[in-house]
Amino acid sequence: MSDFTEDVFDEKKVQKAIKKGKRKTILTIIFISIIVFVVLNVANFAISAYFSQKAFKQWDAYVRLSSPNSYISETVDSRGILGGMSHYKVSKDMKNKSLVIEQKQYQFGLNPSVLISRGSGGNIGVTGEDWQTTYKENGWRDLMFFHPNVDYKKYKNDEELIKDMDGKKIYEVALSFDQPYKQSELPFSTLPEMTWLWVDTYSDSQLSTLQEEAKDHDWSATFIREDEAMGFSTNETISSTTDLDYEYDEFLKLLKTSHDREHKNAYKMMKDKQIENVEILGAVVYGTKEEIEEIMKNPSITASSLGGVVDDY
Repeated sequence: MSDFTEDVFDEKKVQKAIKKGKRKTILTIIFISIIVFVVLNVANFAISAYFSQKAFKQWDAYVRLSSPNSYISETVDSRGILGGMSHYKVSKDMKNKSLVIEQKQYQFGLNPSVLISRGSGGNIGVTGEDWQTTYKENGWRDLMFFHPNVDYKKYKNDEELIKDMDGKKIYEVALSFDQPYKQSELPFSTLPEMTWLWVDTYSDSQLSTLQEEAKDHDWSATFIREDEAMGFSTNETISSTTDLDYEYDEFLKLLKTSHDREHKNAYKMMKDKQIENVEILGAVVYGTKEEIEEIMKNPSITASSLGGVVDDY
């Protein structure tokens, strides 16, 4: 009994037991903290990766729909807690080569990074005496389109501009038609490879708004901008009998995938239409000066807008 009492009140043994208990507690806390840290980081990585991939698909769809033959060619993610920011490059296929035309950012995740962007517009065409042209980061003009069912005060025509340019180049030119055409009615025997077809995705209310704008506003600003026109392209030459079912199905998938509300509205309107019933309002063609000039002789073309220009090699 006395031995037990002595052990209990032995100060050195008590201190030793306390230290041993503290070490055990600290080791336990460290071990649990490491496990929690690893689990949280794995979970954060998995969640961020999921939202990063989802955002990439949405933004790549948006880019492909907002600029003919464009796509996201590279992304670099900066990840934080349950989200982050992606810096991406937009490239455009120009028949014989692909070039980066812009670099931008988008946010993703449950807790996206703060995105601050600054910029200022140029003064080209803001006086009303010339077209209010906008430009891409690499200096190329944004394409202009003119809906055939809208009466514009003036139409863009870059035919003379192209005639005065170097023949050893590949040109990107947007063509607006005089009326909507189904594929079987296209007024061309063939259109070259990589031709992008501008599809009629406009509702009656959108068309009415376009008509009012053309009537009430200055001609220099009344046109459809490149990122407002929707369509798809094919690597084959296009004729009235070319099978475009696959390209059209991919177009519908992009409309459904994009984060943009106008794209989703267009999907709802187009999802039940077959390609043979889709109306084509214009096209974007790629070719040499001579090839473009030959296409532009067609009387069904009411407007032409020059976009990108690259060396032909």
